Amino acid sequence: VPGEEDINLEVLYHEPLVVVAGVNNPWVRRRKIGLADLVNEPWTWPPPGSSYDALVIEAFRANGLTAPCAALYSHAINLRISLAATGPFLAFVNAGVMTKPGKYPSIRKLAVELPTTRRELHLITLKKRILSPLAQRFVECVRDIAKSPSYSNSS
Repeated sequence: VPGEEDINLEVLYHEPLVVVAGVNNPWVRRRKIGLADLVNEPWTWPPPGSSYDALVIEAFRANGLTAPCAALYSHAINLRISLAATGPFLAFVNAGVMTKPGKYPSIRKLAVELPTTRRELHLITLKKRILSPLAQRFVECVRDIAKSPSYSNSS
């Protein structure tokens, strides 16, 4: 297993988290929502102790709130989105999930400000290793995509 001294870590962009709910959830119709308004709602987000969980907790703390316990914890983003789409759940997801129109037609981003939830997304490569031409092309494509307006505006 490579250690830190064996890897190159390149920040590609910073992506915020957003709150989503199903299209029939009453919160979707609200134009401005404070995180305090949502404390008692049923939530789903990744498990306690994860870096994602820490961002969610920090978002509540930054708003002077104690983070509620999620009703369901799961790493599976499709499960969290499905729960938000079909039930009363609210979910934290990466903002990039909502950038492709039509990909998740059954959920909507809520009008909640979450300035403290930007996650760094990295490109990780091994030092002292030559990438194959295909891998080099892949890395170039990843960098180009990360520089595109939909991602660079997240930074």
